This record gives sequence, C-alpha cells and structure tokens, in this order.
Amino acid sequence: MHHPFQASRHKRALFVLCAAIVLAAFGFYAYKLSEKSANTINPIDSGFARSMLLHHAQAIQMSMMMRGAASPEIQALAQSIIMKQTREMGVMEGWLTAWNEPVMVDGPPMAWVENATNVRHLDDQLYQAQCKADGGAMAGVATPEQLEQLKNASGIEKEVLFLELMLAHHRAAIPMAWFANRNGETSLVKALASAMIRDQGMEIGWIQLKLQQLKKS
Repeated sequence: MHHPFQASRHKRALFVLCAAIVLAAFGFYAYKLSEKSANTINPIDSGFARSMLLHHAQAIQMSMMMRGAASPEIQALAQSIIMKQTREMGVMEGWLTAWNEPVMVDGPPMAWVENATNVRHLDDQLYQAQCKADGGAMAGVATPEQLEQLKNASGIEKEVLFLELMLAHHRAAIPMAWFANRNGETSLVKALASAMIRDQGMEIGWIQLKLQQLKKS
C-alpha cells in the first residue's frame, strides 16, 4: 500500500475541514430532498448517526497519532481512515441537522440499540442483548490509558498497538452498521451503513495480514 497523500499537513488538514463542511451540507440537503419528514425519524436512524459520529471521532484521533510515526503503508491506512471517516462524519452530522436532532450523544451511546423493537435478525438480537449486558456502553473503543500508550509508543510497538486498537474498533463498528442497515428506515442511512460494512471489512482483512507480518519480524 503506497502513501497517496504528498501535500503538506496544513493543506491536508484544510482539505479535511472543507470536506467535512461540504459533506455536512450535502447530508443536510440530500435528506431534505428525500421522502421523509423530520417528524417521522426512526430512532435507530438518528441513534446510529450520533453513535457512529462518536465512534468515528476516536478512529480519526488514533489515526492522527500515526502521522510521521509509522511505515508508509500504515500511514497510508491511517490517512485513508481520516479522509473517509471525516467525510462520513460530515454526512451524518448533516442528517442530524436536517432532522433537528442533537449531534452529541446524551446518555448511554448504544441506548438506541437497547430500546429497539421488532428486531428480527438473529445477529441483531444477539447484538442487542450484548448492548444491554454492557449497559449501553460502546464496544471497541480504546480506553484513555490505551490512547496514552499509543501516543507515547514508537516504532513497531506503536504500529502493532495502532493496528490492534483499530482492529477492535472496526470489529465493533460492523455489527452496529448491520443493525442500522437491517432495522433502520431511511434509505440514505442504510446505504451509508452498507458502505461502512464493506470498507471496514476490507480494512480488517488488511490489518490482520499486516499484524501477522509485524509479529513475525
């Protein structure tokens, strides 16, 4: 995997900011052009957007720590995560704005899964049971101690820790996205959830192979 981003950090940061603003506007207007009104928002749709915003924010935070501190391959993965998930955050924030819904999570982040009704798919029922057992906490997120460890690590130790944390992060995101895809109502939400399942599934495969290589070296 080659590092596709050769611009300065300042230019990249500016691009990411502009992309987030543009895509928030896109998310807002795309939803406004859709068939549903803000009065009929499924709590699964809004809950998914809010929780995935929080989940993405940490993935970006961890990826930022790898800039200039890892192999070109891993820096490329980190930069891809930053760009892709920043775009997705812009879209989801635009939806929440269009729905007149709060952007920030208030209370247990996975309460929207706990409180869902008519959940029919077995995998979703098991995921809902796990969310209830965890008290609505979000799975797969790194602890403050792990983030501090990642920040202070260097070399192969830093690369391995980043990949292990991101692997857990992605593995937790996929069942959340499946739950929204199968139980939500808004076509835009279902489509984005499906894209996340595809993209993060591919990244999981790459991360697993890279971890095997690093642990053999």
